[in-house]
Amino acid sequence: MVTADLVRATLRLIGAISSSETPNADESSDALEALNLMLGSWGASRFLSASTGKVTKTMTGAASYTIGTGGDINTTRPTALYVVTYTTGGIDYNVEVIDYSDYQKIGLKTVSGTIPDFVALKPDNPLSTIYLYPIPTTGTLTLDNIRPATDLTLADDLPYPPEWIRALKFNLAIELSPEFGFTISPELAVLA
Repeated sequence: MVTADLVRATLRLIGAISSSETPNADESSDALEALNLMLGSWGASRFLSASTGKVTKTMTGAASYTIGTGGDINTTRPTALYVVTYTTGGIDYNVEVIDYSDYQKIGLKTVSGTIPDFVALKPDNPLSTIYLYPIPTTGTLTLDNIRPATDLTLADDLPYPPEWIRALKFNLAIELSPEFGFTISPELAVLA
């Protein structure tokens, strides 16, 4: 399905256009902006994001590494980490992902060790930072991460599995109804 088809179906659902109409450029643009904002919000959660990635970094003994375009780990800046693995000597070790606020509570952060127990992501823009404790001097870190959604255009094929289309349509209808002057019906709210 093309993004423009989703926008048209959603505008038809809320009553902004009839089934025989095509939305005008302003209506399509407004709906596309709402869709991209909604998907950006959803992208902050692992289970609602279609944009995930895996990246590796060889450890150098640094206490922290910047992550994002142009950072120490040069990739799309993640919004969250969900699985982190540290590999040394051919053995993989799970590293617990903790909140940055919990990392800040560690009293002595300069402890070096062979295997990190914790990793924390401090989200920022344009570069985020990851912190490891204890600090590994060798080995490889593999980060499964959630990335911000890439904005769609009306001509794009939707990069989501088919089973997401219904959720996109009904939730976009909730987003658009007030903007287009329509009341959200209880049935629409339940379907969303």
